Amino acid sequence: MRMTEVTKGGAKMLFVLVCVGIYGYSAVNIGGGQAHSISIDAGKPISIVWPFEVAIVGDDGEKGLRIGPKIGRGWRGEAGGQASYRFFIPEGGSYYIWAYSLWFDECANAVFASIDGLDKAILGNDPIYKQWHWVRGFDVELQKGTHTLTMSNHSDHISIQRVLLTNSPLITPDDCSSVFSDIFYDGFDGCDQGNFGDWQAVAGKWTARNPTEPMCPEENVLINESKGRSFIIHKGDNWSDYTLDVAVKASLSESPTAAVGICFGLKDAGQYYELQWRSAEAPGTAKMQISRTTGDNVEVLAEAEVPWESDKWHHVEITLSTDSISAKVDDSEPTEVPTDHQISGGIGLNVDGDITAHFDDIHVRQIADMNKMD
Repeated sequence: MRMTEVTKGGAKMLFVLVCVGIYGYSAVNIGGGQAHSISIDAGKPISIVWPFEVAIVGDDGEKGLRIGPKIGRGWRGEAGGQASYRFFIPEGGSYYIWAYSLWFDECANAVFASIDGLDKAILGNDPIYKQWHWVRGFDVELQKGTHTLTMSNHSDHISIQRVLLTNSPLITPDDCSSVFSDIFYDGFDGCDQGNFGDWQAVAGKWTARNPTEPMCPEENVLINESKGRSFIIHKGDNWSDYTLDVAVKASLSESPTAAVGICFGLKDAGQYYELQWRSAEAPGTAKMQISRTTGDNVEVLAEAEVPWESDKWHHVEITLSTDSISAKVDDSEPTEVPTDHQISGGIGLNVDGDITAHFDDIHVRQIADMNKMD
């Protein structure tokens, strides 16, 4: 056991590191709270099934978990394979999972991960290639005690050195220069059309494809392909205090009654908040509104008029804090709505009417609150 006391920002933090076989445990005191972190050595699984293998993967000869190139694609049901690890959680609660990983390209940038036999989720799918980096994955509720992490084949040509679990959003890996810290990211890229398996289509037909180069499917966007309503959701992990960034392109002028929306704070397909655009009377503008949907009831919370050009990509940003909703398009002034409760939940994309919309590069990022640890 090793104990180290350091000072950061005027506050003393006590690090306690315990190494136990294939994993290490550390506790960090920040103010009046304590954060726990568990580091798992990916090169020491308790069981392993091909095409996973333990190999030298690091730049300095470190061992890790590896799937070689052109050996099965688990997301298409090819090859199978898994590696399992045991670890101990000292205090129950919500834990964030990270992986120190090396991806080859947009067709080889993820693994599936599952804890204690729960549904597997994607770990990775981020756009950092050919360099070692930390990527943040999903959140999971864990009780105090011993648990099993199982990683299974999603993509070929990948390597992982370590997995980190921590119960604090303030704890991030700090031993490498590149960190991809989104709670959730989807660029819909990959080597096959329809690469959006984490999403649930509620209405209409959706596809992930390259809209301009059909013979080059790697650079995909998500497109609705239905007349009438198209609705797709990602329930998330009860996310709260987050910023949602989405790239959107839609020709609102083609259908004056059409609307494009981004949903947030989503509980299910009938309970969510939405940022929506419709064509406005003035050319080059759109009528934007923030609303709350509960079943058949839609409550408009705020309205504004924003610049909007058809057939041009726009950057949309929605920020949820403990007391407000803030939304803006490109560099326009943000529209804000005060709230008296914390908004939490997943996200969704909603297209209504005879219109085609394109969505890409969806980022969900946590807003760190230093007061949570006081």
